[in-house]
Amino acid sequence: MQAPPRRGDATRSATVPVGDQTPADVIAARGAAWAARPLLREVYRRALTAIERELAPGPRTVEIGGGSGMAREFLPQLLVTDIVATPHVDVVADATRLPFAASSVDNLIGIDCLHHLPHPSTLFAEATRVLRPGGRLVLIEPYISPVSRLAFALAHPEPVDLAADPLPDDDRPVFATGGPFAANQAIPTLLFFRHRARLAARFPALALRTTRRMSTIAYPLSGGFSQPTWVPAWAAGAVWALERLTSPLAPLMAFRLLVTLERTAAPEPPRAARP
Repeated sequence: MQAPPRRGDATRSATVPVGDQTPADVIAARGAAWAARPLLREVYRRALTAIERELAPGPRTVEIGGGSGMAREFLPQLLVTDIVATPHVDVVADATRLPFAASSVDNLIGIDCLHHLPHPSTLFAEATRVLRPGGRLVLIEPYISPVSRLAFALAHPEPVDLAADPLPDDDRPVFATGGPFAANQAIPTLLFFRHRARLAARFPALALRTTRRMSTIAYPLSGGFSQPTWVPAWAAGAVWALERLTSPLAPLMAFRLLVTLERTAAPEPPRAARP
C-alpha cells in the first residue's frame, strides 16, 4: 500500500499545497500518485467512460482544470486547459474566462474543477457563452452523502460546508479564496440538488440532463490522492462487485457525482406585431 502524504512534507501532497509547495508541485505529486495506484486509475477510467457517453457529437471537446493530464490518457482528443501551466496543458486559461469564440465548443468537461471555483456561477455563464446549441458541460465532482461527509471530515484536507450559498446574488466568493486549490467540496451537491431550481432559473440556457451519484465503495477504498490504498491490486474484482451491490445505496454512500448540462438553442427573438 502507498503511504499517505505526510503533513509538512512539501514534496508529496497531491491535494493541497503544503509548506512551500507550489500548485505545479501538487499536480506533479498527483501524477505520481496516479501512476502508483491502479485502483484509482480504474475509478477514473470508469468515470471518464461515463463522461464520454454523455458527450455531444463534434470534434471540439475542451477540458477545464486538466493540468494533471489524467483525462487525456483515456480521451486523447481533448484540448486541455488549466490555470496552472504544466506539460499536459495545451492552453493556459481560467475556466471562467476561456479564450474561445462564442458557440465554438462542442463539449466542456471538468474533473474536480467546479468545487475549486470561488465564483461557480461564472463557469455556467462561460459555458453558456462558448458552447454551441446542443453542446454539453459534463462534470465529475465530489458528492456529499452521509457516508462521504463523514469520510471527508476525517480524512480529506478539503473542507465541506453545506451551509454555503453557491449562488449569491452579489459578487462575493462562496468560500475563502487562497489559490487554485482552495475549495468547498459541497458546492456541486448544493448546486445540483438543494439549489437546482435556483440554478435553472439563473441559467435557463443550460438544461440539466444527468445527475448520477457514483463510487460508493471503489473510490474510498482507492484512497483517492491523499490517503492509503486500502486493498491490494489482486482484490480489485471484489471491490467492483461490492460497488455493483451497493449502487442502490448511492444516495447514502456515494462519493462522486456525474453531471451533464446541455446548451439549449437560443430563443427566437419576438416577432414584430403586424400593423
